[in-house]
Amino acid sequence: MRRWSVLIIISLILMLPPPGLSQLCPKFPSAGGFNDLQDGPISHSWVTDIVFVNFDPDVIDTSLVRVGLPTERDYTTTIAWIHYDIEYRFHFANQSYAERLRDVMLANSITGDDIGSALNETALEYQKAHPDEPQRIFYPRAGRAIDGDAVEDWLLENPAVTPPAMGYVLYVFNFSEFDSPDHSFEHWYDYHPVDPDSGRTQDFFRLEWDNELNTGVKFDSAGFGGRGNIYVIDPTADQWYLRWARVWWGEAPYDDDPQYTFYDMDELVSTLNLTQQDDRIVLNSYLQEYIYDPVTYLFFPGQHIPTSYAESGRVKCLVFCMDVAAGVSVESLEWVTSADLQLAHLNELIPFIDWDVSVEYLDIDDYPAWKNLFWQFAWVDDGTTYVDGAGLFNAIYQTMRPNYISELYDVNVFSVVFIKKKMVMVYGNRTFTGLGGGGQTVIWKSWERYYLPDGVTPKAGVSAIQLHETMHAIGFGHSWSVHHYAADFYYGPMGYYSFHNGTSSFEQNWAQGTYTDQMYVSVASDLSEEVASIGDNPRPETATARDRAEELLLQALGQLNRMDWKGAYSTLLKAKHWIRRLYFSKVDTAPPVIEDIVVNISNLYDGAEIDVSTHDDFSGVYSVQAVIDIDGTGSTIDLSFNGTLWTGLLPAVPTTAHLVTLAVYVQDWGLNTASTTLTLLSVTETGGPSPLPLLPVAAAAGTIALVAVLVVVMRKRRHPSS
Repeated sequence: MRRWSVLIIISLILMLPPPGLSQLCPKFPSAGGFNDLQDGPISHSWVTDIVFVNFDPDVIDTSLVRVGLPTERDYTTTIAWIHYDIEYRFHFANQSYAERLRDVMLANSITGDDIGSALNETALEYQKAHPDEPQRIFYPRAGRAIDGDAVEDWLLENPAVTPPAMGYVLYVFNFSEFDSPDHSFEHWYDYHPVDPDSGRTQDFFRLEWDNELNTGVKFDSAGFGGRGNIYVIDPTADQWYLRWARVWWGEAPYDDDPQYTFYDMDELVSTLNLTQQDDRIVLNSYLQEYIYDPVTYLFFPGQHIPTSYAESGRVKCLVFCMDVAAGVSVESLEWVTSADLQLAHLNELIPFIDWDVSVEYLDIDDYPAWKNLFWQFAWVDDGTTYVDGAGLFNAIYQTMRPNYISELYDVNVFSVVFIKKKMVMVYGNRTFTGLGGGGQTVIWKSWERYYLPDGVTPKAGVSAIQLHETMHAIGFGHSWSVHHYAADFYYGPMGYYSFHNGTSSFEQNWAQGTYTDQMYVSVASDLSEEVASIGDNPRPETATARDRAEELLLQALGQLNRMDWKGAYSTLLKAKHWIRRLYFSKVDTAPPVIEDIVVNISNLYDGAEIDVSTHDDFSGVYSVQAVIDIDGTGSTIDLSFNGTLWTGLLPAVPTTAHLVTLAVYVQDWGLNTASTTLTLLSVTETGGPSPLPLLPVAAAAGTIALVAVLVVVMRKRRHPSS
């Protein structure tokens, strides 16, 4: 079994909306700019382009398909109120486009008698009623397996419509032409699920069927998406997952389940007369149910919590090996996950948080407190160890987690993995592998499921499960819920269908978008507060800082509305710097002091090193620049702070140069500037260089010395924000 998890504790590390948020919401700019500050949400206009491929426009009623799709969303945190307006635009691809797409599918597919999997619903129903009697539910089936990666790449490179600046493109395919009339031969999409730890193609499904009765399971998908900002559904494609989900999570007679969990669209159409209005309504309702799931669970999720606006995060993972005394060494299990892989996933998801990830592999016999806690919630029956998942999860949360989290981090995720032979975790009278929520994850995965039947060859680790549970712990919900399963055919970790090594574009957009929205509101609020106290006649420096901060905020807003989260983050950091300079410009009017300038004059023709000693006792030094002028041509060098001095390397001076001067400019956070200029080289009329004094040269701002410098340490000084 894979990322089977239940969110059982409200995420404690995320920003939850306080009472009276509308009264607490900070001021930030309306669309008109920063001269018109107002209370209200940060608002975005999203677009979803829905493109039908191989459909008769006369049969599709877009007004029916649109029914129930969200037209707006509101998300609240202690920092921001985020509002989405959502528009839907419908399109029908022309025949030429459909034919080109068909050619791509045929060129990137394979056919065979046993390349897919079929579901035995009768056996599934029996095992659900008799959980202790394993059944064979998967059988081979014939068909055409189409490479979903290749098709998605082609769609991204050849979009049917110009993708919206802020939004998604949803493709709806009709390729029933690939199927035989009796449905003995079907088509589907292969999305190549691979376990990230073993590198093996996934060929098993869930704990109940990960056994010798159900080997070589194929993941026949009826949709795909998430490697870019597109999603594809093909209601005519064969699949078994939607049927499985209806049975496993629902109850007969399944009256509330959507029609797509019973039959493919072409099976439905074979029972309809589409010249009749009532039958067309049935078809459009079928499509509406299918389309609803990716729109509401992937594009505009209502099940996630906005990402915490934090600067640092930590994932502390303990992997307990429970059979060391029986000969299963700790070292033999160190492949099942890695800190590097988990860190890569988190940096992909939220690159704005400085993550610290560590994984320790431990013999539980060396940790009596942990061993005793485990057995308080576990028992052995007929040789199998059963674990009360909820009980142990909560006990770990209350008694152990406080010992492993650190106040040095804004976000703490504590993770525990138990590996034991013949072990099953039970939650809600069903078996699962992991639970996550509230900044904690716990995984119970039986040793046998890590290896192939030989007990040696790695089969599947826990990094994919760990990513799934960690995302629960930081506020992500599933990509499905009961009666809504169609969004699970995607490239991401929050579904129950199959492994995917990494996060999807949908999750990245959610995490990074909600993070930068909150950052925007926070920075805009700070600017509003500073602008309010400027007065009518500010210093020119203050006006400059205000104007630059406003320009950057408006630039960031444009980047947010283009889904350029990383660009917006960078721009907002710059805006924060200018707001800090705005603050100090109102209270600091004294320039910094230049104490010494030291240039390695002996290396002038090769590139001399320069050290500047300077200080500002109030707001602090913001930047130091050196401007070297060589016979009338100037070059600017930004110096770096090494903890003591501001250092840099001057460009090499040509041997033919006649006059070289150096100007040094020091600016503090209040935009006050000190400067001084000295001559590095002057050639006499006879052609020989004039000797430069090696004694200190007096300057208004301090002392300048031309001497040899042995070592220059290059490191950028970091200033804490105000």
